[in-house]
Amino acid sequence: MPQLLPERKKLPVPDNGDFSLPQIFASLGGGLAGAAVFAVITKGTSAAVLFAFLAPLPILIVALGFGLRHGATSALIATGLLSIWPNPIFGLVYALLVGVPALAAAYVAAGAPWRRRELVTAHVPAWAVLAAGGVVAAAVSIAVTIAAIRFGGLDEALNPLRARAFMAIEDLVRTQELGDKLDPSQLSALVVFAFPATLAALTLLSHTLNLWGAGLLARASDALSRPWPDIAQEFVLPRTVAGLFLVAAAVAFLGDLPGEIGLVFAETLGLALAMQGLAVVHALLRGTRVGGVSLIVIYIVIGLFAWPIVLFTVIGVVDAVFSFRSRKQAAQARRG
Repeated sequence: MPQLLPERKKLPVPDNGDFSLPQIFASLGGGLAGAAVFAVITKGTSAAVLFAFLAPLPILIVALGFGLRHGATSALIATGLLSIWPNPIFGLVYALLVGVPALAAAYVAAGAPWRRRELVTAHVPAWAVLAAGGVVAAAVSIAVTIAAIRFGGLDEALNPLRARAFMAIEDLVRTQELGDKLDPSQLSALVVFAFPATLAALTLLSHTLNLWGAGLLARASDALSRPWPDIAQEFVLPRTVAGLFLVAAAVAFLGDLPGEIGLVFAETLGLALAMQGLAVVHALLRGTRVGGVSLIVIYIVIGLFAWPIVLFTVIGVVDAVFSFRSRKQAAQARRG
């Protein structure tokens, strides 16, 4: 239920109506930093792509530390600068994949204040991730749909990417002598079909990590008046998310444009559910002797191989049904 805020209690994110010099400089600095970090991706190197994952951080720092409208100002400045250079399309991509999702996450992290009410009062971390993920999945789906309409079909829209993927895979097959094991044509088609969905999932991962980092910085500077959440306990997605994930995963097998959009939402929601699965593991291992070591091993394995994250998506889906953390708390209450 929405919670009424007392008259004299400031909102969880300070958002003064005036634009003092510190706030103006923060907004300007956040916009310049956000544009500079994202513009690095034009170099096209792996290091540049990894560095661009920090693009939401300046916006989130300003939004959490100085207020939502100042974060929005930073996002607008960055979008404007990137629209001038390299080009307007680049600025639009920044706005849809970085600026708007970051502001959505910050708004929900603030409790979604509206007319002196907090619309989100429970499970705030999960709702913040879901807000960013919803914006990212919608933006990628709209972009894919527009491209398919413009080029006369999804295959035609993906052909340029497929050609590049085919050459890269064919070179890999030739150098590694894998000709009997891999078909470059089929594999390139699969890789390119999965590309938009993978982009959406990685973008959501970027927003999640940057939101966590910006929150830590805001708390360290005493700018975060909302209490820091117990993420292991509070990261609980609505049960409908698990159902939507299963439906989206089924639609993905249809192929063509509906399958592409289904895969975008399946990977995005699947990553959010994987985060819930990790939160479950954190909560269940809390207080155990091997908890810390086990978590380190888990994250190292995920970082090295990536695919084990699917196991935690499964845990997240099962947790939506059985609520493992609630059962543990209930068992502890009965014993204590």
